[in-house]
Amino acid sequence: MSETPPTPEGHRTTDVPAPRRSRRLAAALPYGATAVVAVLCSVIIQIALSPASAPTTPQDSSTSASQPVPTETVTPTVLIPSTLPANESGLRLAILDLEATDRRLWSAIYLLRAASQIDDAVVALQSNNVDEVDRILLNTRRSFDRAYVFSAEQEKGPIDTLRLQVGQARDDLHLRPEGLDRSLRQIRRLVLSLVDESGGGL
Repeated sequence: MSETPPTPEGHRTTDVPAPRRSRRLAAALPYGATAVVAVLCSVIIQIALSPASAPTTPQDSSTSASQPVPTETVTPTVLIPSTLPANESGLRLAILDLEATDRRLWSAIYLLRAASQIDDAVVALQSNNVDEVDRILLNTRRSFDRAYVFSAEQEKGPIDTLRLQVGQARDDLHLRPEGLDRSLRQIRRLVLSLVDESGGGL
């Protein structure tokens, strides 16, 4: 076997796999950087959430305890309260407002879907396609159900009334279909009026 030639000092040198070690260090750098960033973020959050402490005045250890302390008029220090609770309260209110707006938006979307489905039911009724009208009115009832879930408290009563009217229209479809198209158009106008009223709060 061949040996590494001795150096001028008489010691043998050992080859270090530098490329392999460099690759391992490079592969470990992202994990290390992620850990450091996570720790820094945690520290910053804890500092931001912790209440501001009153500054402490360093005491001079060189003064003797027996030395008389001069009497001075001390002005009381007014501590400025932390603004964090107010910020948190404002943030919670903003989140609640966004959630309420989102719910009203989804309620309006399902109401508009119901209005469009009623239009389709009128078209199918004019073609004497009773089965199609019944299927569409069933889907309209489901749209009202979804709108009821997302609606504000003051809108739940009108939506519940619309659901009952659509159910009555399905019953009239098989018993007395005369004039049903006028009833469906009236329901559609009520739906659009409710959307206009609720749209003022968006």
